[in-house]
Amino acid sequence: MPNSPCSPLTAEAFWQFCLERYQQPGVESACLTLQNQYQGNVNLLLLYIWLDQQKLTLAPQEQERLKQSLQPTQALLAQFRSLRRQYKTHLPASLYRESLTFELQLERQQQEYLVEALNALPLQARSQQHIPLSHQYCQQLDAEGLCLFFFKNISNI
Repeated sequence: MPNSPCSPLTAEAFWQFCLERYQQPGVESACLTLQNQYQGNVNLLLLYIWLDQQKLTLAPQEQERLKQSLQPTQALLAQFRSLRRQYKTHLPASLYRESLTFELQLERQQQEYLVEALNALPLQARSQQHIPLSHQYCQQLDAEGLCLFFFKNISNI
């Protein structure tokens, strides 16, 4: 990573980081609330939490580049998620589980795009004056209550 005080993040390491965080009490529910009620991107939030834990930050234009890296997968994920929910009661359990597995594969692909984009960006050490990226993101979504949850429960920042 250019100007980065840590080694490049790998897609696998980020996937594991997300799985560990997602298993913590209340995190799944909070992430789904962020996604469904505030139209937030859970992968982006978790990447911001990772950066916060590393005491790193990004300039606003670099944050926009990360958001742009979501474009190839965001529409497909949203459409697939909507269809899966719509047909949940009409699908056999095994087919529904397969649809969840496919959705996870799309999420993982999105994470790969995010990590690739992140590794091309200049990161800066976060000073005390910088608001953590995860807080900035929740504030942009008007989800301050979730910001407090993530700060208290999983961010360790």
